[in-house]
Amino acid sequence: MSRLYVGRLPRDVRERDLERLFRGYGEIRDICLMTGFGFVEFRDRRDADDVMHDFNNRDFMGERLVIEPARADRNRERGGGGGFGRRDDPRGGSGGRGRPPFGGSGSSSGAPLRTPFRVLVENLSSSVSWQVSLRPVGCV
Repeated sequence: MSRLYVGRLPRDVRERDLERLFRGYGEIRDICLMTGFGFVEFRDRRDADDVMHDFNNRDFMGERLVIEPARADRNRERGGGGGFGRRDDPRGGSGGRGRPPFGGSGSSSGAPLRTPFRVLVENLSSSVSWQVSLRPVGCV
């Protein structure tokens, strides 16, 4: 796969910043930036693999990058039928390639770990913050 997910990007990053970062790793076919993440597509899969290996967990403009293979091709991503942001698919289970479940890096870097669990908050007064501090409360 030559399309990469690039996560934890600074809010003010531009396409040319990523072009400069990945210069020398092969021809970039497309860069698509969102707020905080983006996608970079290389012409050759081996170039994408090299970038993934060399830049994952690397500091860039004050942020630690997360670089992984993109989970869906462009047609599925834009046309529905699965892909990114599905509630019932927390990073596709095992993550593939021997990675820990749910897209975790397996390191103790303090990075958040995506799990299948979600918190649903309803019926709060507008004077109450829903952003509460979650702490372990024991066995359920």
